[in-house]
Amino acid sequence: MRHSVAALFLSIAIISSCAGVTPGPDARAVVDTAKYATLLYVDQARGDDIKGDGSAAKPLASVIAALEAAGAPVAPRRVAVLVAAGRYLQPTFTLKPRVDLFGGFAAAGGARDILAHPTYLDGGDQNRITIGANDCRLDGFFLVNGRVRGKGAALLCDGVSPLIVNCIFLNNRTLIPTGWNPPLLHETAHDGGAIMCINGSAVRIEKCLFYGNTTECGRGAAVAADRAAAPRILASVFANNRAGLDDPMRSSDGGALSFFDRSHGELTGNVVVANEALSKNDAGGIFVALWSAPRITDNVIVANEAGDDAGGLFLGGQEHRYDAPLDAYPPADQFNILVARNLFVGNVNGSRNSGAMRVTMETRARFSHNIIAENAGGFYLQRSEINADHNTVWQEWRFLEDKPSLGPSRFTANIFKSTDKVESPRVTFDRNMADASTPGGPHIAVSDIFIDDAVEGELTELHFDPVSCTTILTTREPLAAGDYAGRPIRMGDSRKVGQWRVIARASGNQLILWGRLDAVTKAPKYFEVLRTFTPKPGAPADLGARRN
Repeated sequence: MRHSVAALFLSIAIISSCAGVTPGPDARAVVDTAKYATLLYVDQARGDDIKGDGSAAKPLASVIAALEAAGAPVAPRRVAVLVAAGRYLQPTFTLKPRVDLFGGFAAAGGARDILAHPTYLDGGDQNRITIGANDCRLDGFFLVNGRVRGKGAALLCDGVSPLIVNCIFLNNRTLIPTGWNPPLLHETAHDGGAIMCINGSAVRIEKCLFYGNTTECGRGAAVAADRAAAPRILASVFANNRAGLDDPMRSSDGGALSFFDRSHGELTGNVVVANEALSKNDAGGIFVALWSAPRITDNVIVANEAGDDAGGLFLGGQEHRYDAPLDAYPPADQFNILVARNLFVGNVNGSRNSGAMRVTMETRARFSHNIIAENAGGFYLQRSEINADHNTVWQEWRFLEDKPSLGPSRFTANIFKSTDKVESPRVTFDRNMADASTPGGPHIAVSDIFIDDAVEGELTELHFDPVSCTTILTTREPLAAGDYAGRPIRMGDSRKVGQWRVIARASGNQLILWGRLDAVTKAPKYFEVLRTFTPKPGAPADLGARRN
């Protein structure tokens, strides 16, 4: 196993976090029952909807009965519904204002552990699970097997903004519209395989896990935002979701997430790993288009794949439009996307030219302190207005085409390993590390200025845990001391090749990864934890990315 313990302690840990919050559900989160005027208990095994009164001694048996019993509470007399472990298979229900639902209890009034005592809200492969409401909370549930020939198979938020915390969305799917045969490509179908946010919804999604959700034909296999929605998605994990299982007309962009039609909000501190946009669609990870401008900050975006453009991230201003004129270019105070302190590794697209990202169609964006490395195609910019500062692009990059309606672009204090092509004449370069083929200058000569804090070794065992949706690796030798959470790892049957994933946590001889590996004929033998791209002492100051 190759490592440098000193370098590991000196390095800036590449960890996806939101204000220090570890991504993914907090299995033992405590419920503060003291702030509620009423507590109602639900226990499928012991409860009774007829004879029960909702107390811990006489719980109800269903979530629907508890919502009915909660009535219509007024502020500040909130109601908490505490739901014991079990599988709750019921018709679609609607959440209520000032009624908060909590799952993960061993029994009515018992201890809470979301993973040890899973509480399933099950759509039974035949209906949407729930519909959102304002001023309510859904916390600590598995939402599974939602199916709808519409939008949002697990949760639909239409103009409402609930709080969703510590939930696991698993195996939910939107079905293709009946008779789907639009005259043009890239039309809107059934978006939001797990959650749909629409018509101004500002839902907050925090510390959730989305695994194995799909759309047959629709954007955002995990979460989709449309029509001026503004979701805040924080410290969550998106793994192995797929958009476009049955899409003949390329209407399924965003293997994990989609922001469309002037949607905004925030995507901060998340892990987006091993998601896929099938059927020649764009953005295996995150799709942003039609003047949408979410803040995209502090995310780890790894091993996502698109059938067409942009494995990790697609940014577009204009939509794909064939039958109407393009929109006027909006001013900066209405449209300017921030992409900051993100890590892009191991992403790929069909033509291998924009694995990390593609930025096109009159996007206006600022890129700051991002790290882009080891993708099949790197930093691909086209027909856009770009302000890029302090990024580390340790692979090829390109900037193609210009348009008179756009403002000039500026690149300052970036590290560019290799310039593929720059054909946009109104670009100013100021104190970048770049090779001689890069226009402008003078540039700082390219050199490998980074600490070698990669970690390599051999694996002896691998298995997948279907409850936590993680892959557990056993290493031949104990791991060196260090913070591995959020770092990309590559595994294969030979060194320097194989599948990329993201480490959730590690200690001793164990590495736990988010999501599942793609099927292979034999388990990987070797692993490599990618270096952090921390500059060495004495490297040029104020150059390249700092993600701490």
